[in-house]
Amino acid sequence: MSSKVFQYSPLDPNLREIRVLILHPGNFEDPLRVSIEARSLDSSAAYNALSYVWGDATSAGHPGNTIRINEHDFPVTANLRAALRHLRPAGAADPITLWVDAVCINQADLDERRRQVSMMRDIYASAEQVIIWLGEADDESDLVFDALPMLAARSHRPGGELDEELLRATRLCSGFFSGLMDQRPWFSRVWIIQELAMAKQDPLVVCERKSVTWSTLMKASMFVARNTFPETDMVRREPRDDDDQGDNSTGEANDLSKLAVEDIEIFDKWKVDVLNDLYESMKSQGGENLQKLLLISRTSDATDPRDRVYALLGLLKPGASDSGTCEDSIDVDYRKAAADVYADATAYIFAQGEGPYFLSGMFLPGISAAAPHIPSLPPTTSQPHLPSWVPDFSRQVAGKATQPNGTLFHPPAAISASGVGAGCDNGRRLSDKRTLQVEGLFVDTIEDVLFLGSSLGSYLGQLAHVERLAKAAKERPCQLEPSVRAHMEQFKRKEPFWRALISNKRFASGYDIAPASYEAMYLSLRDASAEGDDSNTDITRDQQNEYMRSLESKLGKKSFFTTKSGFIGTCVPDSRKGDIIAILFGSPVPFVLRPRSDTVQVEGAERPTHSLVGASYVSGIMSGEMVDELYCEDLMDSMTFFIR
Repeated sequence: MSSKVFQYSPLDPNLREIRVLILHPGNFEDPLRVSIEARSLDSSAAYNALSYVWGDATSAGHPGNTIRINEHDFPVTANLRAALRHLRPAGAADPITLWVDAVCINQADLDERRRQVSMMRDIYASAEQVIIWLGEADDESDLVFDALPMLAARSHRPGGELDEELLRATRLCSGFFSGLMDQRPWFSRVWIIQELAMAKQDPLVVCERKSVTWSTLMKASMFVARNTFPETDMVRREPRDDDDQGDNSTGEANDLSKLAVEDIEIFDKWKVDVLNDLYESMKSQGGENLQKLLLISRTSDATDPRDRVYALLGLLKPGASDSGTCEDSIDVDYRKAAADVYADATAYIFAQGEGPYFLSGMFLPGISAAAPHIPSLPPTTSQPHLPSWVPDFSRQVAGKATQPNGTLFHPPAAISASGVGAGCDNGRRLSDKRTLQVEGLFVDTIEDVLFLGSSLGSYLGQLAHVERLAKAAKERPCQLEPSVRAHMEQFKRKEPFWRALISNKRFASGYDIAPASYEAMYLSLRDASAEGDDSNTDITRDQQNEYMRSLESKLGKKSFFTTKSGFIGTCVPDSRKGDIIAILFGSPVPFVLRPRSDTVQVEGAERPTHSLVGASYVSGIMSGEMVDELYCEDLMDSMTFFIR
């Protein structure tokens, strides 16, 4: 038996060639025997595409975790080996033809890898079927897969009393769906988003020896959601035109078992539902924009951090990748550092006209933040820090992010500090690839910054002091241009202090304006803390008022600030005295910028630069007052900011 390492033959990019894996039949315990063939995507090659998780890379070095390719050993992970063993035809059956990325792409050839990754959309779209391998069975998975078709068959029928068998199946599958992210790594892998979305036929979902179609899985998920979420207040009845407009908290509206599918609106989703939404969107629209794809995939994992961008390129709307300038296109290149790839993606979003708004809703990296390190790059390849305007797409969940998310500072829905400029196309990356040029308004310079605390007790204990700071700040004379001073004095006094602390939003809502009743809640908290009554910090959650919960939900994520001309608000904790506040047209929130010591040469002139610290909420100008009443009325000029 030969022990030589398998050697790839080169593919012809002009023929759009791919390799396919011919999986030969055999008994379950037999060694895996495969052969590799090159085929052109333009020749209607017949194959199925495997969607799976590579798994623990170290397992590829374990004895026995190999397949035989053209009589040569080829190492694979335990998960891929298990998938091929269970998918292999038995006995004298015909071989099956698969496309498996780790085997069919020469991973050591960076040029081939780049070309094949760029073809991934077509590879999965051309497959006869996408086979989703979830892994081997656990204690309950066989029972779950047996129950899924039964629940799917009930998904489009009106509700009713669940018999004992259906009730047991619903509870069993509820645990399965709620645990998918933790127990089935396939759902947390970034590449599967494209692999699922591009399937032209109903994908087959396989768990060891059991399988169902993707549509069956989704119908069962809908049935389980309708019958499980009401218990946790995650489902409600959709109103009908003939509904009484009075209180619907009793009667039929509360009896979800009597409602048809179309009567139910589910407003919390499992990851499987998010994936299916994208799958349906791809079929109807042909693609999505990059900013939405990055948000959808923020909880997904990637072995190579650069794939957080590259894995999504095949899902862009047709022609979208060509709609910007050549300088802002995203080319797959595994010779690039992660910071450069993430900068390419962010510059692309700016070229699409969505940059400032996009940044306002991201976890920004801060100043001089390290980008994910790529061990495979040679030591001679520079791996720079992230520019402050480029998000780290590997840290877009709260547990990994180093800064608060900008949405904490967003005003209620349909309100924007950019006013009439909320939808403007603003910003471009300069030729040095690390500097962002963007237009906006200078608001003011930060004078004081006070961290609001990481515990509820420390926060409440500061309320009276912070309110005194706010009142004193508003008495400062405006130091801006005489033509705008009267307006600025009006702006900084128009909003009550208590609204600024919670970004003027109702608790647990990113959309609704905080009700006036919150003022009394705030005053009770302030007065109790001022009198030394700390009982509010020990009361039960049911006894807490909504305003207190709003403060508690942002603990450790906000600082209070005042400016030289008397504005007040909240900002990211990394802000400091001397930073400036600026409205970048298109963003719903003002940003905190820090002056830098270096300059950038633009059109023969040296221009000052800034770093992007993070988002802020500036009381009195969050509805676009400065843009609409000053800039649009020619009372204030815009500025060009160069951010690094």
